[in-house]
Amino acid sequence: MQIWTIARYEVLRMLRLRYVFIIQFLMPMLLIFILGSALSGEFKVEDHNLKSVKLAVVQGDSGPMNTAITSFLEAPEIKKLLQADLVASRAEAVDRLKIGTSEFALVIPSDFSKQVLAGNEAEWEMILGNDYGQNLTAQMVLRSFLDQVNLSQAAIIAAGPSAAGQLQRHVVPAAAQGEAASHVQVGNLTTSSASYTAMQYYAASMLVMFLLYSGMSTALSLQAEKEKHTLSRLNAMPIHEYKILVGKVLGNTFVSICQAAVIIAATILFYGVDWGNSFLLLFLVCLGIILASMSLAVLITFLTKTSKAISTSFQMIILVMSFLSGGFTPLPDGLLQQLGTCTPNYWGMQGMLRIMLGSDLTVIGHHLFVLACIGGGLLLVSLIAYRKAGYHE
Repeated sequence: MQIWTIARYEVLRMLRLRYVFIIQFLMPMLLIFILGSALSGEFKVEDHNLKSVKLAVVQGDSGPMNTAITSFLEAPEIKKLLQADLVASRAEAVDRLKIGTSEFALVIPSDFSKQVLAGNEAEWEMILGNDYGQNLTAQMVLRSFLDQVNLSQAAIIAAGPSAAGQLQRHVVPAAAQGEAASHVQVGNLTTSSASYTAMQYYAASMLVMFLLYSGMSTALSLQAEKEKHTLSRLNAMPIHEYKILVGKVLGNTFVSICQAAVIIAATILFYGVDWGNSFLLLFLVCLGIILASMSLAVLITFLTKTSKAISTSFQMIILVMSFLSGGFTPLPDGLLQQLGTCTPNYWGMQGMLRIMLGSDLTVIGHHLFVLACIGGGLLLVSLIAYRKAGYHE
C-alpha cells in the first residue's frame, strides 16, 4: 500500500511539470513529423528500367566455345541488355571505355575453350565502366553465361571418369543453343507492398528513444530527493527505503506507459501511421523498453552524484544507442550495425517495425525475447548496485 501511495504522488508530481509535456509528449511528435516528412523519399522502393550497355568484346578464343558465346550475345533477350561490339585488343577496349564509346568491356582469353573442355572453371576478364548500375547489369548477364557453362560442365564430370570426352559433345551445344531467358530474367522488386514508410520508421525510433528518456526523468527525480534533503526525512519514516525507490519507479513507469499510448494514438490520428494489428505485442515491446529505461535510471543514479552528471550520462548513452541502432538513419551492413544489435533501441525498434509489417509471430517473439533479456540484465545489474549503495543520502 505504501508503494502505491508513493507511486501515486510521483505521478501527480510529474504531471504538474511543464517540461514533462514538452519533452515526453510534444517533442517526439514534432521530431516524427520533421524526420518523417523530410526523409520520406529515402524509404521509397521503386523499380528501375535497366539501361542497355555498350559492350566492347575482345574475342581472343577461336575454339569451339566461340560459337556458343556469339550465339549468347546475339540472342534477342540479351541484345536488349548488351549491345556487343567486337574490338581487336584489350588496349582498344580500354581506350573505348575512356572516351565513352563503350560502357563495359569483356576480354575472352585465347585458351577459354581449352580450359572449359579440360574441365577447368570457365573464366574471362570483365573491365568496369563509369556507371555503377550499368556495371551491375553487364556483370549479371555475363556471369549468367559462365554459371550455365560451369553447371553443365560439373554435371557431366560428376557422371564418372569417362565424362571428359563428353564435354565437347554436350557443353558447347548446350551453351550455344540455350534460350536467353534461361540465363537472365528481368522482373520487379516491388511485387509486395510489405514495406514501411519514413513516418512509420521514425515513429518507432522516436518512441523508443523518448521512452528511454523517461528513465532520465526517473533518475533526476531520485537524485532530487537527495539534493533537496527530503530523502533523509522519508527514510526517517517507518518505510523501508526500497519501497520509496520502487514507488517512484512505478510512478514514472505509469507516466511512460501513458506517453507511449499518447504518441501511438496521436501518430495514428494526425500522421496516419499504421502500427499493425497487434497492440498487445506493441505494448509488450514498449514495456520491454521501459524496463530497460528504468533499470538504467536506477543504475546511473547509484553511479553518479549530481543531477548534471545524470543528465549528461543519460543523453550520451541514449544518443549513441539511437545512432548505432539506426534510429536517426538506417545504417549499412558493417561494424556499426553489429554494435547496434547490442542496444535495446535496435530490438525495440525492429520489433515495432515487424509488428507494423505483420511479420510472423516467431520473428516478433525473437525480438521481444532479446529485448526482455537486455532489460532483465540491466535490472539485475541495477539490483546489485542497489544492494551495495542503497537509496539514501
